[in-house]
Amino acid sequence: MATNHSQEHGDSNPSVRFDKSDLSARGILVFFTVMIVFFVAMSLTALGLWVGLSKVAGKHDPEGSPLVKDVVTPRSQVMMNTANVNLQKFPEPRLQHDDAGDMERFQLQQAAELTAEPWQDQQGKVHLPIDQAMQLTLGRLNARQAVAAENYPGAGPAKAEPAPAEPETAEAAPAEQK
Repeated sequence: MATNHSQEHGDSNPSVRFDKSDLSARGILVFFTVMIVFFVAMSLTALGLWVGLSKVAGKHDPEGSPLVKDVVTPRSQVMMNTANVNLQKFPEPRLQHDDAGDMERFQLQQAAELTAEPWQDQQGKVHLPIDQAMQLTLGRLNARQAVAAENYPGAGPAKAEPAPAEPETAEAAPAEQK
C-alpha cells in the first residue's frame, strides 16, 4: 500500500517542496574558519601590544637610588606559584577564627563606650553617656521650639485643642435633679 498518494495521482503542491536555498555545511565551516582566524589575529595583536608596552614602560620607570639596597625576600616552598611574599610582614586582614566571639566583644566595647562616665580631654573634647546626651539634646530642642513659637506664630509644635464640651440637653438636666 503506497503512502505517498500525491506522487501517484500527480496533484502535488509546487509550493511544498524541499528548500534548496538553506544554509549549506560549507557556509557554516567558512563562518567558523573566519571566526577562528579573527580570534587568533586578535590574540596575537594583544600579545604584541603587551610585549611592546611592557618594554616602553620598562624604559620609562625611574631608577631607584643606588644607596637603597634591594631587599630580596626568601621564597617559601609552600607558595611556589606566587610573587615574592614576606610571610612575616604579610598584610592584614587575616581570617577570623572566632567571628561570633569577635562580634560579641565588639558590641560589648561599643556599649561600654556609649555608657561610660562623662569625661573631658585636654583638647576640650567631651564625652557623655548616650542617655545623658539624648536628654540634653531633647531639652535644647524643646527650648528652641518654645523660642520659635514666641517669635513666629505657628512655628512651634502643633498643640491639640480640647474638644468643645457638648451642651447639656433639656432631658439630661431633669434626670440629674431626681
